Amino acid sequence: MVYLLASKTAIYCSKLLFFNGKANLTILLLLKSSILIQRRVKESMNTSKLPALITLGCIVVFSSCIESSYFQSPIMGSTSTYHAIPVASDSMKSATYVNSALSIGGMNENWRDAVYTMQAGIHRSHALDNFRLNYGASLALGSYKVSDYNYYNYQNGMPSYKTGGTFFGGYSLYGGVSAARRIGRRGEWRYIGLEGSLFNEFGDYHNFRKNLSDSQATEIDRKKYLGSLGVTTEWVFKGRSKTKVGIKIGAGSYLRRLNYTNVYPGDYYHTHDDLLYFSVTNHYTFKKNTVYFQFNLATHAGHFQVGYNFRL
Repeated sequence: MVYLLASKTAIYCSKLLFFNGKANLTILLLLKSSILIQRRVKESMNTSKLPALITLGCIVVFSSCIESSYFQSPIMGSTSTYHAIPVASDSMKSATYVNSALSIGGMNENWRDAVYTMQAGIHRSHALDNFRLNYGASLALGSYKVSDYNYYNYQNGMPSYKTGGTFFGGYSLYGGVSAARRIGRRGEWRYIGLEGSLFNEFGDYHNFRKNLSDSQATEIDRKKYLGSLGVTTEWVFKGRSKTKVGIKIGAGSYLRRLNYTNVYPGDYYHTHDDLLYFSVTNHYTFKKNTVYFQFNLATHAGHFQVGYNFRL
């Protein structure tokens, strides 16, 4: 009976690993081979030694099945929208823009939780001699799908919390300043910039995180406020037809450190996560319109964003 249980456990864990994209055919063959070896051991060894072997095997198998869970703010990596700013060669040095964006990505370990975010906002921009300024506000609404594939979701064989799609939303204030120099007659390099934001989250997903106990996940961020501060650099090239193309690179911090305890079998220790981000934006401007594509990486998160700015 014990061998049957160990065999079923090995097969179950191998399936979990396979469908999570972590295992290949070699791992599956090794697991099945281990079951055959157990049968041969049963026939050839003294049964008094079998419990120790079974215990060792279960430790190895279960340690490979355990997955961490990091429940953090869904805003991380998904709301760093691009804000159009005039260049020095433009006749209009200050302008007001409305903007919108759609972000698709994943969070948690291996980005297994799907995150979809829509947002809209308004901002004001200025080209003042060698400096560029922008400031504004935005509203974001989205869906966070809590995956049911993780170790912490099952306690005593039953789900310990609700999985599936959850609603989230929030509003933010943001601003930035950069120093710029001309490139040729029409382009410019905004060689160093500083930008920041403060976001206030609401919705079901925040309530979900707030009500989780520490034993239900590796790491939980229960706060509804999330700030960010980062540095940027940007190149903008303007053609004779007054169209502009550019690339912006940014990196920074969400000004938060989350402590947690690693509880893998045989690997127990206290550690932490610094919440950081990195983004690359490609943008194109024609007349009053700016279209951009953005790739964002953050701690346990990755997102792709497409957005639009319109000058009023």
